[in-house]
Amino acid sequence: MNKSLVFLCLIILTVGAHGCKKETQEKGTIAVSSSDTPTLPATAYSYNTGYPAHVVAELSLADNTPNNNPITNDGASLGRVLFYDKILSANNTLSCGSCHKQNESFVDNRVLSPGFLGELGKRHSMPLLNVRFYQSGKMFWDERAASLEQQVLMPIQDHLEMGATLNEVVSKVKAKTYYPALFEKAFGTKDIDTTKIARALAQYVRSIVTYQSKYDRVKQGAASFSTLEQAGATLFATAPAPGPGGARPPSCAGCHKPPMFITSNPEAPFSLPDPNDLGINNQRRFKSPSLRNVALRSSLFHNGSVSNIQDMLSRGAPGNGNTAIPAHSVRPEDVAALSAFLQTLNDQAILTEERFSNPFK
Repeated sequence: MNKSLVFLCLIILTVGAHGCKKETQEKGTIAVSSSDTPTLPATAYSYNTGYPAHVVAELSLADNTPNNNPITNDGASLGRVLFYDKILSANNTLSCGSCHKQNESFVDNRVLSPGFLGELGKRHSMPLLNVRFYQSGKMFWDERAASLEQQVLMPIQDHLEMGATLNEVVSKVKAKTYYPALFEKAFGTKDIDTTKIARALAQYVRSIVTYQSKYDRVKQGAASFSTLEQAGATLFATAPAPGPGGARPPSCAGCHKPPMFITSNPEAPFSLPDPNDLGINNQRRFKSPSLRNVALRSSLFHNGSVSNIQDMLSRGAPGNGNTAIPAHSVRPEDVAALSAFLQTLNDQAILTEERFSNPFK
C-alpha cells in the first residue's frame, strides 16, 4: 500500500514538473502570464544614441523634442512599459501596441483597427516611425494634436479606441507594483500623474528611429545601390511629379525629404482624395508620414485604401484608367526602379529589437 502511494506521488510530481517545464519553455524566460509584470533589463537600454552622421545632422534641423522632455533611457523604458500595458484601456484589452505593432513597422496591418469594444476606428493606424523628425511636432493624420505629448493621451480617452478616462488610468497605473520604481528612475519621484505618463510615452515613441537600412549603409559608404536602385534614387530625387505644375514640388523628395523621407508641410494636391474625410483644417490634405519601411507596409494612406507601394505607384498611371492618386503614380516603365529604391529604406532591425518590444511577453 505504501509503495503504491509513493509511486502515485512520483507520477504526480513528474507530471507537474513536466507541465512547469513546458510552460517555461513556451514563455521563454518569463514564468508568469503576460498580464502580470514586465521583464526589463537591470540597466535600461540605450534609446538616444548610435545614430549615423546623416541622421544626427537631420536631428539638428527637424527634431521636435521639447526642452522639458528630452529622451532618457529610463524615461523611454518607462514609456515602453506604458505603451504595451493593456490597463491603459477601459476594459484592459488593448494597449498602444495593439494598433501600432512592432513587427508591422509600428502600424496596423489591418485597414481599420478595432477598439476596446470591437468597433472599428475611422482612419488607418498612423505610422509611428521617425515621428521625431516631423518638425512641426503636430500629430495625427489631421494634425489635431499640437505635440506628441498631447497626442499620446488622446487615443486612451477616445470612445472608439481605448475608452478610458485619465483619472482611471492614473489609478490603475498607481495600483501596479512595478510602476513606482520605474517612475522614480525616470523622473526622480514615485508620484504618478498624467503629465509624467504623457512624457514617458512620448519619449518612447520619439526613440523609434530607423537608421539600419541599406539606404543608411549607402549613406555611410558601407554599401552601394544596384543599378535599378540607383535609377530609382535618381527618379525619386529629380523626376517631376505628374499632373499640372504650378506650386507642385519638383520631385518625390520635395515632399518626402531625405534622409528620413518626411515633411511637416503636407501639400493638398498630393493627398488621397476622400469625400468623407477632408483632413487638416478640411483642406483635403493629410500628414505625410515617413516613407521608411513603406515597402514593408500594407494599407497605405489615411484610410488604408491603397494596398502597397506597387498599387500606389501604378494606380494613376497613364492608361491605367484609375486616377485616384495621380500625384503618386509614375510611368509604368519607372515603377520597378522606384519600387527598388523604396525597398532600400527598409529597416528590418526595428521590427525585432528588444528595446522596442513588448515587455509583457
